[in-house]
Amino acid sequence: VTGGGTGMGRELCTQLSSEGCHVAMCDVSAENMAETKSLCEADAPSGTSITTHLCDVSVESEVNKFREEVEAQHGPVVNLLFNNAGIGGGGSFLMDERQDWEKTFGVCWYGVYYGCRAFVPMLVASDEAHVINTSSVNGFWASLGPTVPHTAYSAAKFAVKGFSEALINDLRIDAPHVSVSVVMP
Repeated sequence: VTGGGTGMGRELCTQLSSEGCHVAMCDVSAENMAETKSLCEADAPSGTSITTHLCDVSVESEVNKFREEVEAQHGPVVNLLFNNAGIGGGGSFLMDERQDWEKTFGVCWYGVYYGCRAFVPMLVASDEAHVINTSSVNGFWASLGPTVPHTAYSAAKFAVKGFSEALINDLRIDAPHVSVSVVMP
């Protein structure tokens, strides 16, 4: 689970672990992940493994390091991948700093792409697997209203939606035991 330190990522981790799923979460905040891990351990059945991994999903080498740590601590097979990490920012292409735009796009789009590149081979190695990519309602409507630009976030979430839809077909052909869902909160 990427972005496991807070919000939807935290909720995913707590629900999965309460059902006995072993969970590997990553986030940029060790403190937030420690809190999530504590919440998970409170309700998880005995023997459930919950690991935390510092990772900025906009940096491919960090996502690959996360994968290596997951493999070392959980084994070579993964059944579920939640590409959930996201941030806001980079609202206006014209008025906001390019670095803000690129950071938002990097986390919200490239985090999904790098996550799939890193982990899909581990999902393909399983008997049954599922990729869940988090997009947004802004992947349908590129606006927060007529006076609020939301360019980077919307463009990234449109990319996640389109990629996920295309990946459904790609995996149906080349790895039919791996399915894909896109979530549009």
